[in-house]
Amino acid sequence: MLARLAIGLDKQPHLIAHLNPASDSADTGVRETLPERAANTIRQSFVTCLNDRSSGVNRETGQPEGKKRGIYLLANTCLKILFACQKIRGAAQIFENIYNQSPPLSAYPKAERVTYLYYLGRFLWANGHAYRALKVLEEAWRLCHPEALKQRRLILIFLVASNLVCGRFPSQRLFSRPEARGFEQRFMPICQAIRRGDLVRFRQLLSPGSDEYMWFSFWRIDLQIKNRCEVYVWRSLVRKTFLITGDPGNPEARKAPTLDMTNILTLWKWQEAQPTSAPGFQSKAYMDPDFEGMEDIETADGEAYGLLDMTGVISRVSSLVHQDLLNGYLSMRLQKFAIQGARQKGAIAAGFPNIWRTIQAKNDGEVPGWKQDAKPSSGFSRPAMGPGSVINLSSARPVGALG
Repeated sequence: MLARLAIGLDKQPHLIAHLNPASDSADTGVRETLPERAANTIRQSFVTCLNDRSSGVNRETGQPEGKKRGIYLLANTCLKILFACQKIRGAAQIFENIYNQSPPLSAYPKAERVTYLYYLGRFLWANGHAYRALKVLEEAWRLCHPEALKQRRLILIFLVASNLVCGRFPSQRLFSRPEARGFEQRFMPICQAIRRGDLVRFRQLLSPGSDEYMWFSFWRIDLQIKNRCEVYVWRSLVRKTFLITGDPGNPEARKAPTLDMTNILTLWKWQEAQPTSAPGFQSKAYMDPDFEGMEDIETADGEAYGLLDMTGVISRVSSLVHQDLLNGYLSMRLQKFAIQGARQKGAIAAGFPNIWRTIQAKNDGEVPGWKQDAKPSSGFSRPAMGPGSVINLSSARPVGALG
């Protein structure tokens, strides 16, 4: 009830405006909001449960006992307040404390696990850790009851967005699920723009004025998709340019497949010069909103393209190479990109590695905030250690003692 009251009053502050002291208006210091005060009140009980040494997990049943039973229930209540009132920075300490001191999440009821993983996934997403968010939200969606459509939909919004940022597109089978109603019309155009390397269309879909922008903005997934997925659009543009104009090379003569980067610049300019018929936009040459009204951004032909030049192409192709999304090297003198490893795999497979597998190979590991069961040891190996583990030092010798 405290959580609901705090959230409700935060949305309707006029209900308690008369209770604020007159001196508050003259106070210029940073003051704690009502939701933050409510969350901190509940947090005190959470810390008490977390630090209680007289209770733990029953070895026979695997269930928490005593005050330990309230850890995730109280944590989820705090998280509900903080996320509803957009004070998610206060959630970092909760996740850190649980990761370091709490029993494994698997010991708690499924409903508490799903709720906790949902908020952890949203926290990771908001802080730019899309792959970690994906792993957490995927588990939350798997555990969530099939008939809890509202909860499954909330999880799925951020799960689809996280997958998109990591290079995996939603399937038609996913779109057909009841909790994914309306997802196809929102996410599919973005996926198509990425596949086609259509920079203009991609930017328009995630810019104010598009039909679905308000939905993406409401859930706060628009900026990450726009900023993190544009690199995939560029990769598709480079791939398309290679398929049209690239030199396939000659393996017998040890000549690598190459791509003239002036052709990428030509295709880039051609795209941005095309009139658009997208809903909410006028039919004219596309101009990046950041450059609207600025001077000295015209090309030699007198047409405004938004700072298109070879330096921009080289910087983007170099970025793709450094991120392992392109496999090859650049020749600045010849202004060409050469693909490596084409003799073994072929030009396309070697030069354009799978995005999802590339990101997965870099990010596999534990997720901070998700306390999982310790991995069992085998044979004569040492037992697995992790946050919250206890080390017995009773038999340890003093430093410098002879063995």
